[in-house]
Amino acid sequence: MINFRKKLFKNWLIWGAVIICCFFIFQFGVYIAESQNPDTSIKTFADSLWYGIVTLAAVGYGDMVPVTLIGKILGSVLVLGSIALMGTLISQFTNKIRQLMENKKMGYLGTKMKDHCVIIGWDSFSMNVSKWILESGKKVAVVTNNKNDLDLIYNKFGDKNIFALFSEYSNIESYKLLNITESSSVFINFHDDSETLVRLLNIKRIYPDLNYIVSLNNPELKDTFHAAGVTFSISNLEVASKLVASYNFEPDVAYFTEDIMSSAEHEDDHDLVEYLVNPKNPYLNMNYFEAFVDLKKSMNAILMGLSRKEKDTYHLFKNPDHNMTINENDYLVVLVDGKSKKTLEKKFAQVEGRI
Repeated sequence: MINFRKKLFKNWLIWGAVIICCFFIFQFGVYIAESQNPDTSIKTFADSLWYGIVTLAAVGYGDMVPVTLIGKILGSVLVLGSIALMGTLISQFTNKIRQLMENKKMGYLGTKMKDHCVIIGWDSFSMNVSKWILESGKKVAVVTNNKNDLDLIYNKFGDKNIFALFSEYSNIESYKLLNITESSSVFINFHDDSETLVRLLNIKRIYPDLNYIVSLNNPELKDTFHAAGVTFSISNLEVASKLVASYNFEPDVAYFTEDIMSSAEHEDDHDLVEYLVNPKNPYLNMNYFEAFVDLKKSMNAILMGLSRKEKDTYHLFKNPDHNMTINENDYLVVLVDGKSKKTLEKKFAQVEGRI
């Protein structure tokens, strides 16, 4: 958190200034006491400062020592005070470092991630979602209201591509620590659909222009959530029931569906991916059929569809007309295997996923 760092620096600056001022005043007193004695080795204020620095550093050269009673008393106080001061400083420094590490673990220092996926609500389902997102090369920022989840998250995924924040879900102000305005999507995941809706409306009130995704228990609420501004809603029960039904009478279709739902980590894995058509894309301004044939011949990949923005909303064309022209900022939906996926990003000069 930037405010925490500024406060920490300000506190150390103030304490440092106070200590230095006290040291100068103290050494000025030593100088006044010693300068009246002709036998003293501390003849100037600079000598007094040198004596004080050597004493505080516990070096003890012995080239300058007080000879007056007041000077010796002040010198003794300086020695004893330096021990207490060093102990206090070390203790304070250790506590600040411990506090800094604890704040970092809690997520209070924030993240600078961009184009990442924000997940609000942590459970076994969102853990699996995070797994697939991370395997696709994207980054994830998570909000949880359970401290124990932090260790679980970092032990399972490390801390390179995932950021976790401990916060009450109602504390929307803390979401800025997720760099939520720079995220590509916000996934809201709660067991109760009504709680999901309340959280969505509260977050959307502050961050209205983000891409929201929700997980629902009741598929009949899809229209309600879309009316509330959700970009995409999915019912766990609906997806699972369709897959189970498919296994019963079309098992090969079910196997294939399950395969392409996961990320292609190995060469014999398959995955459905989408790529933004940028100015460097070789299929820009080419018709769909020509791109389809070339992709299959050169990459052994299949162009399944095309997504195009129409009136602020992307419309997916599944198996488009063969004469449809591929435009800049379209998204190409491609079926790939593990081998072709690695080379497609180079060919398209674009990472996979919606940006």
